[in-house]
Amino acid sequence: MIKKIHILFAIFLFCTSVFSQKDTLYDLGMNNTLRAYYNTHKNLPNPIYSTSAQHKKAALTLPFLDDFSQNNIYPNGVLWEDINVYINSNFPDNPISYGVATFDGLDSTGTPYNFALPNSYGPADTLTSRAIDLTTIIDSVFLSFYYQPQGNGNKPEAKDSLRLEFFRQSDSTWIRMWGVQGSPNHPFKKVMIPVGTSFHNNEFQFRFMNWATLSGNVDHWHVDYIYLNENRNYTDTALNDVSFITNHHNMLKELTGIPWEHYMTDSIGLMDTAMTVIYKNNHSSQYTVFYQYDIITNNGSGSTIETYPSPIESKTVNAYSSLIEPQAVYKTSPFVNDFSFPSDFSTQTKVFQIRNYLSVSPNDFHTKNDTVFSYQTFGSYYAYDDGSAENGYGVQGIGSKLAHEFNIKKDDTLTAFQIYFNPIQNNLSGQTFRLKVWSSLNPEVEVYSQAATLFTNPVYSNTNEFLIYNLDVPVILNAGTYYFGWEKISGEFLNVGWDVNTNNNSKVYFNAVGVWQNASFSGTLMLRPVFGNIVDPVVSVKDNKTLLDDFKVYPNPSSNVLYFKSNNNKNYDIQLIDIYGKIIIETTSTISNKFDVSNLANGIYIIRFTNNNSYNSILKKIIISK
Repeated sequence: MIKKIHILFAIFLFCTSVFSQKDTLYDLGMNNTLRAYYNTHKNLPNPIYSTSAQHKKAALTLPFLDDFSQNNIYPNGVLWEDINVYINSNFPDNPISYGVATFDGLDSTGTPYNFALPNSYGPADTLTSRAIDLTTIIDSVFLSFYYQPQGNGNKPEAKDSLRLEFFRQSDSTWIRMWGVQGSPNHPFKKVMIPVGTSFHNNEFQFRFMNWATLSGNVDHWHVDYIYLNENRNYTDTALNDVSFITNHHNMLKELTGIPWEHYMTDSIGLMDTAMTVIYKNNHSSQYTVFYQYDIITNNGSGSTIETYPSPIESKTVNAYSSLIEPQAVYKTSPFVNDFSFPSDFSTQTKVFQIRNYLSVSPNDFHTKNDTVFSYQTFGSYYAYDDGSAENGYGVQGIGSKLAHEFNIKKDDTLTAFQIYFNPIQNNLSGQTFRLKVWSSLNPEVEVYSQAATLFTNPVYSNTNEFLIYNLDVPVILNAGTYYFGWEKISGEFLNVGWDVNTNNNSKVYFNAVGVWQNASFSGTLMLRPVFGNIVDPVVSVKDNKTLLDDFKVYPNPSSNVLYFKSNNNKNYDIQLIDIYGKIIIETTSTISNKFDVSNLANGIYIIRFTNNNSYNSILKKIIISK
């Protein structure tokens, strides 16, 4: 009897030990998407931005509207003075329209405002409107917007807050008009703020500001659909608008990426049965919505190979009750399993643009959010993730293991892993691990294990999210199911990117005490097995690519005069921005093609070109050196 008790007690201790060894989600330390775009590094200064500078530009007129449905990660320079917030579709939860302005503890470079002090706290991001002329107002003016705490990011604590301020011309001060303290995630809420007659002048401005921890990518707030106009009132709460609420669309079953030759082994079977498309009716009336999608070759610049539906299918978005929040959402699932990407072995990589678009009757109030672009990429790797990390994922303990399951469709040579390690407050680049591949986890059957003398260190990229970790010896894998990952040599956790917009946790396994378990959280590990030696294609929005190709900035570095040149006749707003986010010089392409920089201090600056028709922007880094 005593022996049985001891055995049961041992089993209890073992089970307790197994289930006490849990995997963990971590808050992001930085924003590598911003860092890559801004092309900076973590040692740049990160003080709080100044938003008090007035710029020599004609004041805007009503209406003022921005729902952040754009193909750029910084605010539209035509409407906003600063570039502190992050424009994205990954962090919000069920937004009003795709694209929001996200406030956090990071500056415009994606780096913490105060990296040295973990508990530093204070005013963080600002979003400041340009001057708006309110001198000819006929009737009442209201500013409305939607806000959400946390979303898919980090919850702002009760001490954190989001605030709205108006600029008072009479004494040049900012007046707090609204604020809310931190809380857990909830649906977007609408706020209506009257703009009193004391603000009816030729340089009215408003700004949003969050108070947050300044040492990481935390305390998230999301602001959407900012609208300022006259002839409004408190009951003006419905938007005469139908909008997409995401621009992430995928046509493959489970996978988001696969090598082209692997896809061609089962081009029909690898297609999903349907592509979920979500759009929202933001008004109280019914609208007839005509939905369609196109598939375009060559990154969106080639021919259209598929249009669905044909003829156009009519869908009606049901009206939502005024007593229900949030607004009603409509989901359509167009069938895609009767379509496959055409056989073509002329190249080993492909990028197809998926263009989803709506037409609404009666006419939409705001049509900019009625078209969204996503891209189906066939490169060198298998992937489940959408390329964006909202959290970090890790398992602690010497000898712990992590594995990601993939079903490989054809015999091929595994050459590398793509892995996205999240930068966090503690520098873990000195930690070590060994790359491994298993054909089975129970029992464990290794088909590749990196040599102990060639262990690997995590590398944090400043120019791209995923980095390549090459195998010391390429491995030929037959078609079948494999588990790609590593065994840790050092004891610290490895903070790997975790995508919460896709969920493949059933294919993520960890082993901390000798037993393999599934990941405890919904999401996808940002690890991709790489086959062959092909170079992955570059995915880009066509308009932004055109801007980038057409502009030249010279000389760089510059000491006295900085010239810029475009090969087309479009009009651009051109701004020179310092590393603190402050706009130093501003002009338009119709007035000047140069900046006098002779009085500026040496250092790194950003020049931003904003197309005054499409509002798309590009940034280029320049150096002042004398």
